[in-house]
Amino acid sequence: MPNPLTFRLRLAALVIGVFLIGANSFILSPILSDVAASLNTTAVPITWSISAFGGATGLSAFFLSRVIDRSDARLVFSAAFVVMALGFIGSAATPVWQGLAAGQALVGVATGILLPAIYSEAVRIAPEGQGARSLGIVLSGWSISLILGVPVSAALSDMLDWRTAYFALGGIAALQAVAFAMFRPSRPVEPGRAKGPARLQVLRIVGVRSLLVTCLCFMSAFYGTYALLGHHMRETLGISATAASMAALTYGVGFGIGGFVARQVDRLGPRRVFPYFLASSCLIYLMLIVATQTFWTSLLATLVLGFVNHFGLSLTVLLLAQSKPDARGMLIGLNITVTYIAVFCGPLLMSALYAADGFGAVSLMAAILVAVAVILNWRIRRI
Repeated sequence: MPNPLTFRLRLAALVIGVFLIGANSFILSPILSDVAASLNTTAVPITWSISAFGGATGLSAFFLSRVIDRSDARLVFSAAFVVMALGFIGSAATPVWQGLAAGQALVGVATGILLPAIYSEAVRIAPEGQGARSLGIVLSGWSISLILGVPVSAALSDMLDWRTAYFALGGIAALQAVAFAMFRPSRPVEPGRAKGPARLQVLRIVGVRSLLVTCLCFMSAFYGTYALLGHHMRETLGISATAASMAALTYGVGFGIGGFVARQVDRLGPRRVFPYFLASSCLIYLMLIVATQTFWTSLLATLVLGFVNHFGLSLTVLLLAQSKPDARGMLIGLNITVTYIAVFCGPLLMSALYAADGFGAVSLMAAILVAVAVILNWRIRRI
């Protein structure tokens, strides 16, 4: 375990890593119109860039994350952040939407390695008995990216150019690579621990397949809806990118509030209450059809959605981790893979619906997807 100062510095670097991943995941929605106009295309091809990021992340997490257990953490982080920086710079410099998609795919390759590595490192460097607290601090990077990163990026887009936001993210990623290169090498991995259980073997654990399908449905609904929410608000309400980004901010605030009250779920039983949180999310997606007709109701809806979705995300991970403690790393890795398959599939599905029938069809499909998750988890709530 590193000394207290080194521990705090490493923890801060991990939080910034999650912040970068979160900012990239959410930045395109409020500036979608600006990016499309700049690249002489429509909103739909720009959403394909989000899909490229998600697809590359899912594949990377599945095929490349094993290097985390077999290599020095300093080398893994430094190399991955260099790749991420190149992806951000490529996204900023491209003159065509295909270049943006390629840059986002490169960021996705880095993210697929970084996200499981960050979660694992947060627990590994934690003082004895404080692994959960350490991981909780690192997860705050998601809220920070929504509350701070997305609005600032949208403001940069309004005042300067959307490319400025990606250049800024690229600079931060490059600094991260330097920071991790300066840390001392981590202790070597114990022989035999790097192998772990087979991927197909953990899929036979009771409830795991239902939870992974839940993750796919839940995340497809969220990322597909979020990809078009800012664009829909700007078209419907005639607002700027900065104003549209307030939906991301209120979502982040709601997500953070959910974290403060999450401990109460342990009293009631996580598996028992999970279907009710999912059902609440389903209803809110249906309400978005009406809520997005005014600015303030849009913000209220995203605030409540963020609160409820905190439990959708955290309880999926928690229940997977509790399914088989000695296969926890593999299960979380599969969860990340499925999450970013959803980042790929969600925008593709929802952009097609949006082009055909508008945002109402997007909202309805999101509710249907989450309803499938409600049914699955109602069946396994007493396992």
